Amino acid sequence: MKIFILNIVLLLISSGLYAQQKEDNSEFKNYSSSVFNSKETAMSVVSTLDKKAQNDLNLKLQSGIQIQQIGDLNKVNATLKSNEVKVSVKQNGDENDVRLDKTANSITQSVLQQGDNNRIFDYTFKTNYDINMQIVQKGDNQNIQNIGTNSLSKNMKITQTGNGASIILINK
Repeated sequence: MKIFILNIVLLLISSGLYAQQKEDNSEFKNYSSSVFNSKETAMSVVSTLDKKAQNDLNLKLQSGIQIQQIGDLNKVNATLKSNEVKVSVKQNGDENDVRLDKTANSITQSVLQQGDNNRIFDYTFKTNYDINMQIVQKGDNQNIQNIGTNSLSKNMKITQTGNGASIILINK
């Protein structure tokens, strides 16, 4: 009987070591990402960026894609064809989805999803423009669909707040 109780205690202790706890969103903590390595940098991405802040962020981004996910069942699918790619995706919440499919001269983009069940579908096929874009979703059950790039949308900033909103942009 003592061995049986000892086995149960060991099983409970070992399962507690493997448990994962959801991140507390009440306080900012540093992560290993070079883009979101300070509270000020993260908050500059959350707020509407002026030209200087956008340029500072672009300088901090390394070539490639940087993804930071906090929460459960978040997805990022990116197919990017360009001479220069600087993309940063941060998802803070559950069941968020980002799909990027772009072909351009250069692509610089930051995406922030803060909340649950948000969707971004962003497609640009074979444009001669340099894309410099920011998309922010703060809330739940939001949807953004952006198709194409033109002279008006190549430096677009989209900020969506609240719950249950949808935006469909077609740039021809």
